[in-house]
Amino acid sequence: MGLDLTDRILDRARLRRAPGRPSQVHLSVTDRCFLPCLHCDIWKNKTVDLPEAFWADAIDRLGEWCAPAGMNFVGGEPLLRKDLERLMARAAHRGFEVSFNTNGWLLDADRARAIADAGVSIAYVSLDGMAEATVDHSRGRAGSWARALQAIDHLQAHASPRVVIACILHAGNADEMPELLSFVRQRGLQLVVQPLYQSFGEKPYDPDWWRTAALFPRSEGEVAAVHRALDLLTAERFRGGPVCNAVEQLQAMKQHFADPGRDNGQLCRAGHSDLSIDPHGNVRLCYFLDPVGHLSDARPLPLTWDGFEALRRRWEVSRCDRRCNLLNCNFDRDDAG
Repeated sequence: MGLDLTDRILDRARLRRAPGRPSQVHLSVTDRCFLPCLHCDIWKNKTVDLPEAFWADAIDRLGEWCAPAGMNFVGGEPLLRKDLERLMARAAHRGFEVSFNTNGWLLDADRARAIADAGVSIAYVSLDGMAEATVDHSRGRAGSWARALQAIDHLQAHASPRVVIACILHAGNADEMPELLSFVRQRGLQLVVQPLYQSFGEKPYDPDWWRTAALFPRSEGEVAAVHRALDLLTAERFRGGPVCNAVEQLQAMKQHFADPGRDNGQLCRAGHSDLSIDPHGNVRLCYFLDPVGHLSDARPLPLTWDGFEALRRRWEVSRCDRRCNLLNCNFDRDDAG
């Protein structure tokens, strides 16, 4: 995308503006989680949850500014908050399209009904494969596979929310993609894939993370299996099937798994369409870079979004050489099917 004159002037000053208001807001309402997943370290964080009043005020302020947009409630495990349904209902009332992520353990029939009543549009249920042993191993706790399937059953007992399977693609589950895709089709679900990346959590960026990642493909056979899975998902997307990832992203993942230290050629657009609030109340354009403000700041949110710190952070993003630009936050949310 070319820059107009104003943008070129800003770029020379090492500043970048956003094309408009955020179209997707991510609220990290908790860092708490009880699954020691092999691909995530958030469960190790010691962050204390902010009170319901804090998030209610944030939702109201965001609603006055950027609704309608998407609002995604993430964690940790968001269902550990007993007030989650009230917060999501508040966001829906404010005009947001509401979604949330869950591992499924806490999603019983009563909570599924409360989620439906709250007006939630999308539920992302983590399911990293179709074999019980695969899922339980990657999630670090026996029963994770069974609980995810039960959660899907509970959610599908209601007309809404729509269920999207969220899968971390890695060496251990690549051969299970055909069966997972068949399950998604049969149940009338959708599927979004995230490439295995450095563990999320309060840890510094490590460009060599993949050398010690337990689930990263090592052998030629493992890499080939991941490539077959990505080609399968690409073909399904071309057919108009229930795969949400963009074809460009899926194909770029092949290089990511074959040569993770090489530039993948994708530009990062962090802070151009998405806004994130972390569990401390910090306003972020990217979880891996410094915040641009805090919700307790006196200045209005639009001034934070368009302020100097944000303009400078977007310029830094445009020059960033990290490989996290294949994560889903860098691609337009695309609901297939």
